[in-house]
Amino acid sequence: MEFHCKEFSLNHTKSSMKIGTDSILLSSLTPQQNSKKILDVGTGCGIIALCMAQKYPNSQITAIDIDKNSIEEASDNFKKSKYNARLLAQEIDLKTFTRIREERFDLIVTNPPYFISSLESPYKNRNKARHTISLNFQDLIQSAERLLSKCGILSLILPTIESQIFEAIAIEKGIQTIYKANIYSKPGKECERVVLHLQKKQESTNNTNIKEEIIILRNPDNTPSQIYRNLIKDYLL
Repeated sequence: MEFHCKEFSLNHTKSSMKIGTDSILLSSLTPQQNSKKILDVGTGCGIIALCMAQKYPNSQITAIDIDKNSIEEASDNFKKSKYNARLLAQEIDLKTFTRIREERFDLIVTNPPYFISSLESPYKNRNKARHTISLNFQDLIQSAERLLSKCGILSLILPTIESQIFEAIAIEKGIQTIYKANIYSKPGKECERVVLHLQKKQESTNNTNIKEEIIILRNPDNTPSQIYRNLIKDYLL
């Protein structure tokens, strides 16, 4: 199954999770900065890593996942792209990666496991991708604290309730939210997803202001909103 973007194409038949709206939204909303070293946690088929390679032309991207099939597929997708020289796929869990790597990253991006208490899928690989049994929020935050450069940013997408839980844990570890995008499917609906940018608390400032915005994906008649069109225009055909 091949998925075509403007600058690359990729398969997503073997990886633990298929390409969805969340990955494109997250990629579109990562910070506008000169990120040179990027870590994609839970890369799956490599869609976010490829979007990062397109968005940050001076970057080197490391993409990790614990699922062998996902890494094999991501590696194949990277090799087919024009960004291959700047992409590395590695089968490894985040805790081990954090322990053995000395480098720091300007951007850590992830569409993480988030089903904390819901019933597990009967499919083992899908459980690893979608449930926190494989990567809990505490581990992700602790790894981010260790792996981020001084002004580095952790960018992720979560459902609304889970985003609040994540923020509460992060602030206890000295990592604070600096940007929040509340995403609604349509006007009048409840917020369904939140994109967060978090950063280690800077000793030189007490600024706790959070830049916050609302993003509505579709108009009442179900046509894509203009803001959604603007977000996806660099990636989707």
